[in-house]
Amino acid sequence: MMKKIMTFKLIILFGTLVILTACTNNTTEPDADEVNRTNEEKETTQPNFQEEDLEQEPEQDDKQEEQNNDEKVTEGKYRTHQIVLFFSDNDLLGNYRIEKEINADVDEHLAKVALEAWIKGPEHEELTGLINPEVSIEYVEDIDGIAHVSFSKEIQISNLGSSGELMLVEQIAMIMQQFGFEQTQLLVEGKVVESLLDHLYTADPIVANNPESYPWIQEKEYREIVLQNDAFQIFQPAPNTKVKDRVVVSGLAKVYEGTILYEFEDGHFILDEGFTTATVGAPEWGEFEIIIEFDEVANYSGRVILFEESAKDGSRINELQIPIQVIR
Repeated sequence: MMKKIMTFKLIILFGTLVILTACTNNTTEPDADEVNRTNEEKETTQPNFQEEDLEQEPEQDDKQEEQNNDEKVTEGKYRTHQIVLFFSDNDLLGNYRIEKEINADVDEHLAKVALEAWIKGPEHEELTGLINPEVSIEYVEDIDGIAHVSFSKEIQISNLGSSGELMLVEQIAMIMQQFGFEQTQLLVEGKVVESLLDHLYTADPIVANNPESYPWIQEKEYREIVLQNDAFQIFQPAPNTKVKDRVVVSGLAKVYEGTILYEFEDGHFILDEGFTTATVGAPEWGEFEIIIEFDEVANYSGRVILFEESAKDGSRINELQIPIQVIR
């Protein structure tokens, strides 16, 4: 009986060991399918912070790049250009070139912006603007290679003579020439007009000249005005200049039809008299030169008297006296 009990206990012990071994193997060595399922569950349920960070960084980079592009557009909306403008000198004797830096919108017609800068006038003290500052540029259009520039009606309000009007249209044509237009058709409110200021025919396109024929303002010779009034600007002689037997008078005159009358007297007698003609008449300034030669004078002094005759009654007006000293 005792032997049967011991045998039964051994059987139970052995069975328990077998069960424990099987449980241990199931715990420590899961099959491949179970491992794969477990990994997939981990990838699905557990957040991968590294991947989230990688996904967020490109979004931030895209936003930053978009912001940078916006800044480039804002900063690049205007471009700086170096252009050449043409202006007359203060005496309306000629046109001069001057460099100008302008800012233009990328969508704007650069030639139009250049003309608008020209209307504002020069900053150089020896240059002047001929066009009415109230003029506006309506449009600039390329038609068969010819620039069509339309101005507002204020362009026809100006007190310029024939030479002044010629300078004005030359300036416009030369400004347009640097943008590839050898000819420029002038328009007023979109229409061709026979003349802007009743002096020059403008119904046909204006042909640009050679830009090299216009000096830079830096090349302009400075001439000091030693004496002047409303009609005359004298470069020489200065008052009380010493001369011997010859007087040279040069300067500018703004007189009717350019006619200048003169006398040379020594306090007792008129030793010489006559007239000369300036290069242009009023309202422009024209250049002139008078050479007076004499033999003897009663005193050691004399006077050159310049004047013009009134177009109304022939009286002497705008008289200017230049005193000189005579040496022997």
